Amino acid sequence: MTEFDAVIDSEGTIWDAFTDDDGVLWLDADESVVVTVTGVVIGNRIYDAWVLDDGTLWIPD
Repeated sequence: MTEFDAVIDSEGTIWDAFTDDDGVLWLDADESVVVTVTGVVIGNRIYDAWVLDDGTLWIPD
């Protein structure tokens, strides 16, 4: 499992987030907010990532 600091959306907004034991992504945001994840922040870099249909975060190797 890759550790990440935050996720970034398609508009460039950085969101505090975490994954649970099943790898499902959770954001610190109101449930009515729609976020399209396009990357993750690890250290000072942004890497491509996305959320699968089941809510799991996918970070390609």
